[in-house]
Amino acid sequence: MAKQLNVRSDAAHRLATQLSRRLNLSTTKVVEQALMELDRKVPEPAGGDLPPDQEADHRAFMELVRSVQRFKKPGATSDHSDLYDENGLPA
Repeated sequence: MAKQLNVRSDAAHRLATQLSRRLNLSTTKVVEQALMELDRKVPEPAGGDLPPDQEADHRAFMELVRSVQRFKKPGATSDHSDLYDENGLPA
């Protein structure tokens, strides 16, 4: 089951609704795309637990992940909970 995010802001609701109408997308998709765009723009925090060479590789990998997100098909998800019962066993 998908996680839920509640934003209690009239301004955010108004903007998401306006954009969803203009883009012919759901408000959920509008918020999701806006957050992905912001995530692309905000750099990862520096000073991780990795050595400098691995940190550079990690940054490059994360940039690659962000660059291919725009190709994700609508509705695509990595949630496979429908394949398992309430005890976590294959259905």
